Amino acid sequence: MASEQPLVSVIMPAYNAERYLIQSIHSLLVQTYRHWELLVADDGSQDNTRALIESLQDTRIRHYHQDTNLGYLKTWNSLLPRATGTYITFLDADDYLHPERLLLLVEYLENHPEVDICGSGIAYVNDSQTLMGERSYPADWLEIQRYLYHPTRFPFCGSAVMIRRRVAIHVEGYRPFFDRLGWEDHDWLIRCCEQYKATNLPDILYYYRQNPDSVSRTVEVNEYAVRKLIIKKVGLELALQRKNTGQDLLMEGNSAALEALVARYEKPYRKDPSRIYRVLSARARSEGNLAASQHLAWQGLRNNFFHPSNYLAVIRSVAAAFRL
Repeated sequence: MASEQPLVSVIMPAYNAERYLIQSIHSLLVQTYRHWELLVADDGSQDNTRALIESLQDTRIRHYHQDTNLGYLKTWNSLLPRATGTYITFLDADDYLHPERLLLLVEYLENHPEVDICGSGIAYVNDSQTLMGERSYPADWLEIQRYLYHPTRFPFCGSAVMIRRRVAIHVEGYRPFFDRLGWEDHDWLIRCCEQYKATNLPDILYYYRQNPDSVSRTVEVNEYAVRKLIIKKVGLELALQRKNTGQDLLMEGNSAALEALVARYEKPYRKDPSRIYRVLSARARSEGNLAASQHLAWQGLRNNFFHPSNYLAVIRSVAAAFRL
């Protein structure tokens, strides 16, 4: 009986997600594990996201809409305390799930009370759901701990984990410092794993959509754009502070030292503003968005004709297009 099974709370912020939302929620509706609740909030969308959510007639779907756009972090934080399940998991509005995802994660956590967080492998898909690649994550707890602070080999996909509700509530939500900058889920999972044990299943249970159009063709070089690029380095340094001392600058409320830390990582971009275009061009190229890569590289060259690296960025972006 469903009532005898632990309830799973699924958290979904949604913003301008009309293109993928129905597929995403449908992948939840067809789960073999039926005892779940979906906490979904339209975050002030400008498309039909809210209407699509409200068209779904299922008592397990709970709406918490917002008239203005608060951003992913604040919306996620508003949903977390409303979760009533034994377990909490996540579903981004443009991703979708394997039909047995909830079942397999719940079964593992029910059979392993010493583990509080369980993730899985993921598949990368494109706009037409073509498989672009797969990724698995370490299951061994010691290996997970070793890679928590690694700059490129983070041991989880943040959206693909399930966590005991008592753990999520104890650690609390995303920290406002990361609002609209990114890396908030990494920071949160690191803080969870600093206190609670985790693992990953090898199964591919979460489908992560890669949307090349998300790479902007134009970039305004400002403090906000640069900070988004360096936030990972700042977040990792905060994590290492906690690892070494048990505290970080956010916990201490040391705003002056925090701003000095941020300024240190922003310094190369302030010295050479064209650097942001080179970095974003390389990122777009690695994600397969070659048109954006070329556009960004040319922007960098126009920003600074005298930096040889800008010419190299243009050559690399054009060469990548010719290799197709």
